[in-house]
Amino acid sequence: MQLINKIKRLRLTIRWAIACTPLRSQLGYCAENAIFSYPITIYNPRGLFLYENTKLLQGSTIINTKKEKVIIKKNTVVAARSTFVTNNHVSTVSIPQFLLGQSHINDKSGDIIVEEDCWIGTGVIILAGVHIGRGSIIGAGSIVNKDVPPYAVVVGCPAKIIAAKFSISQIIEHEKALYPENEKLSLDKLNKLFKTYYEGKKIYGTSEGINEETNNLIQQLKRQLHYVEPF
Repeated sequence: MQLINKIKRLRLTIRWAIACTPLRSQLGYCAENAIFSYPITIYNPRGLFLYENTKLLQGSTIINTKKEKVIIKKNTVVAARSTFVTNNHVSTVSIPQFLLGQSHINDKSGDIIVEEDCWIGTGVIILAGVHIGRGSIIGAGSIVNKDVPPYAVVVGCPAKIIAAKFSISQIIEHEKALYPENEKLSLDKLNKLFKTYYEGKKIYGTSEGINEETNNLIQQLKRQLHYVEPF
């Protein structure tokens, strides 16, 4: 009996180790320079897409089924111990919670998409169907249960907008370095974005600190990280 228990524990340990160390080749897509730090748990590796210049750091968990995707686009960083949950279960009469998840009856599921150049803070939880706009910042420990507009800074449980990442003029300058002309947000779109979401809100980011020394540092980091230029 003691030997059998040891074998069972060994099997569980091996399963845990495999689950926490998915191979790059198992993912739906993984760019050559994408970084992910073990341990990371991915329920369905084929449903995870990591694009160029992305990081998914240690302790993160992707809870997805074969029908659901998590898409993390270029230049986005996901901090440690973040969780993506692509499936939710609606309480259903006569079905106990213990059976509800595996039965997939009345599921509410949806892909999670994180656009380019986002920062997902430590311990963030992102729920099914959420679309996070480009350039957004999700504060540490937040729970995101609805879409986030581009360049928003959101925090809390549930997450709410507290600031814009940059001003309109800063966004225009920022996007010159990151996007080809046909992918940049137009001034008209930016004006509508700020009128809808950011009136009266503070600006989080800065234009300071860019000089020859910091530019040299950025170029050095690009070489070390095999950075893929956007265009």
